[in-house]
Amino acid sequence: MVPRATATAIRVHLADRASRLIALGGTCLLLCLTLLGVYLCLDLRDVAWHNARRNAANLLAVIEEGVGHSLRVYDLSLQSSARLAHRADIIILDPELRRLAVFDTAVAGSGLGPITVTDAAGDVQLTSDPNLQNRPNLSTLPEFQIHKSNPDAGLILTGPTQSRLTGEPIIRMTRRIQTADGSFAGIVYGSIRLAHFRALFDRLRFDDGIALNVFHRDGTLLIRAPARPQLLGQSIRASPAHAFYQAHARGEFQGRSALDGVDRVYSFANLDDLPLIVTVATDVDSIREVWIYKAAIVGILILSLCVLTFGLTILLHREVGRRAAAEASTREANAALAVLARTDGLTGLPNRRSYDEHFAVEWTRAARLRTPLALMIVDADHFKQFNDRFGHQRGDEVLKAVALCLQQTLDTGGLSFRIGGEEFVALLPGLDATAAGAAAERIRRAVVSLGIPHAPDVGGSATVSIGVASADPASGDPPDGLFTAADAALYAAKKAGRNRVRAAPPPAPPTLAMRA
Repeated sequence: MVPRATATAIRVHLADRASRLIALGGTCLLLCLTLLGVYLCLDLRDVAWHNARRNAANLLAVIEEGVGHSLRVYDLSLQSSARLAHRADIIILDPELRRLAVFDTAVAGSGLGPITVTDAAGDVQLTSDPNLQNRPNLSTLPEFQIHKSNPDAGLILTGPTQSRLTGEPIIRMTRRIQTADGSFAGIVYGSIRLAHFRALFDRLRFDDGIALNVFHRDGTLLIRAPARPQLLGQSIRASPAHAFYQAHARGEFQGRSALDGVDRVYSFANLDDLPLIVTVATDVDSIREVWIYKAAIVGILILSLCVLTFGLTILLHREVGRRAAAEASTREANAALAVLARTDGLTGLPNRRSYDEHFAVEWTRAARLRTPLALMIVDADHFKQFNDRFGHQRGDEVLKAVALCLQQTLDTGGLSFRIGGEEFVALLPGLDATAAGAAAERIRRAVVSLGIPHAPDVGGSATVSIGVASADPASGDPPDGLFTAADAALYAAKKAGRNRVRAAPPPAPPTLAMRA
């Protein structure tokens, strides 16, 4: 018979061994699940980048073909006009017949501007559009002088610029005209309207994070989609990207834009017979957004499985499990206290402390993304009179109703807070003063539509006044000035009779401390 002490020692040994085996098995399973999660996330990332590159390559082929075809067809018309303009058998024709002989039907295509032939002095001699009245002297054009001094200049593209003939935004195209003996006889001048390329790009379907660009070979931005007119005409000559374009016929690289500083992946091609570079730029953040969301779901599932495995593993360690449960309870209590410390107990909205934290975060984000940040201050009208007439309990119901209107009316991304008394604040990332004013008007109307009774001498129903201001953190606007401007706009709304919205101009550097 085995002694009791020996049997106890055996049971303890077996229990320890089982515990070690369970711990080892649980650790191996956790490791496998983790590796699986990492593999799946990396695969999602690789697929997202592969798809982004493939889409960029497809778009690049379409843009390369579309832009190149338009310019090549038009250049053929210019070359034909340059050859025919000074032929002796055409010069003697009637002006209308001469126009029909010199200019082919391609100039009537959508988006193609009129073709003009000048003499050696730059005076317009003939145009493809017989109704064109404006015929200025073109000798002052830089390309006129280039063609005059350089017989081998070939096709010259200039732009984006404004047509001297029609006043429209165009890309200007010119070629030299010369006599039979090779002497300079003028230029043939044509243009392609930028609206033609915008229409071409608008027919394409591509993600928000993609930008299509057409550069002159000297680095000047000629065309961009989505349209950003302020960037057209800017040059990237001094950037590493331009050097890369010059060194390779086509390719791909990642870098920050010399125009707006955004990190993008660029697919590009030089058009062989035209002085143009076409690029498809994909925002790196947009690629990350594609796979990070799915990776987060995978991570949550893997984490859940790991937690379950870990829970089963520690069943044999009851005291450790109890301690872990106690620690988890403490963390949850601390988290709940942290939430309560930043939440208004009456309305459930975040309080003033939470507003200060969120404002700092949103201001920094807006400065980084170069987007506006709007702020509105909402104040219940005649609230003291309401409390005096109907009691504080009814007053609390009004505040809850106003808070509910804020939460239900604000667009996605808006953050609302109660900062004290009857005063509320809403942060509106990405909105300018006009858009923020429209959102404020919806809130004001929503409160009015509640029909909360009020004293007859103040209108008969509860209303709010709202002050709105917007700032551009990236331009150096002071943070405190946004609240000051919105507060001033609120007082303007109160002074104007309440139950209205007033918007402030961009905030100036603050001279007074933020109102409590």
